[in-house]
Amino acid sequence: MSKRWMALQVACVYIGTVVGAGFASGREVYEFFVRFGPIAYLAIAFVTFLFAWLGYRLMALGATLGATSFRDVNAYLFKPGLQKIIDVAFMFMLFGVTVAMLAGTGELFKEHFHYPFTIGVAVAIIITFFTMFFGMNGLMKVNSVIVPTLVVFVLYTAIHTWLSTDRLVTASALAGPMHGFGFPVWLSSLLYAAMNIGLSIGVLVPLGSQVNDLKILKQGAVMGAIGLGGMLVAVAFALFSYMPQVTAYAIPMAYIASHFSPWLTSMFIAVLFGEIYSTLIGNVYALAVTLTRRRKAFLAYSAVILVIAGALSHVGFRAIVAYAYTAFGWVSLFFILILAFHKSRLPRA
Repeated sequence: MSKRWMALQVACVYIGTVVGAGFASGREVYEFFVRFGPIAYLAIAFVTFLFAWLGYRLMALGATLGATSFRDVNAYLFKPGLQKIIDVAFMFMLFGVTVAMLAGTGELFKEHFHYPFTIGVAVAIIITFFTMFFGMNGLMKVNSVIVPTLVVFVLYTAIHTWLSTDRLVTASALAGPMHGFGFPVWLSSLLYAAMNIGLSIGVLVPLGSQVNDLKILKQGAVMGAIGLGGMLVAVAFALFSYMPQVTAYAIPMAYIASHFSPWLTSMFIAVLFGEIYSTLIGNVYALAVTLTRRRKAFLAYSAVILVIAGALSHVGFRAIVAYAYTAFGWVSLFFILILAFHKSRLPRA
């Protein structure tokens, strides 16, 4: 396998881990960026830089330590007492996002297929559990298919929006009045980057260890960050162009897709489900592999995690993104500051 193809697979896993129900639905992008006005575009550029820098450091640290789970990295970065607290916090966060992914699937089935919320959750649980049989290789193969497809659809959404909406609306989306230029928008951006990098730790650390080539990891981190930044810009532009109606929906991007031809709408919703699924399998994998290395126990833990998360998903997707994700960002902020400025010599991007 060529190094360039391997780097692309690393980028796809990185993007697939970050782009879950919150991102792909547009709800997360609205909460952290769009609500501040078009200053969101500058904030996204800042976040893209953080994704490249800190994503590489996290994967490179996994490769350097030969880490098999995020607990190995935490043991390196923190003293024993604090390490246990951080371990528990990250496991809670990974589980919380697993709940959010299942809730996003339930909302998708409810709003656009008109099936009961529980049916969507059950479908996601079954598909995710069977994917767990293939481990990290399954994760990489799934994301190498789903991520490029999502990138194409997100870019298509932005282009379709530009061509089909009023030029005054799209001009406003690019250069409308700033609702906030000061501290809140940059804090929100920092929390967004911290949350996503922190929540990716369970996948990026063992990925770095498995690839074990710093050059490939660096290229993958940069490509992944550019892909994420470009997708953030495209989603933000589409949301601005359909304001304020889009804010009434739990899954704004699916509302935007409803303005396309019916077959494209169906394909977009299928891709959206695929992205929710890609993050879901990453989180469940990270949780289960942290609890055990034995295959049968790994599958048993995966099943238990999915069933409990499915029950809790009925809290509602919108509430989870608005409140829990911000709390996860604050916890992750402490982690990435330690990652960025740890006194020991870490691999540099």
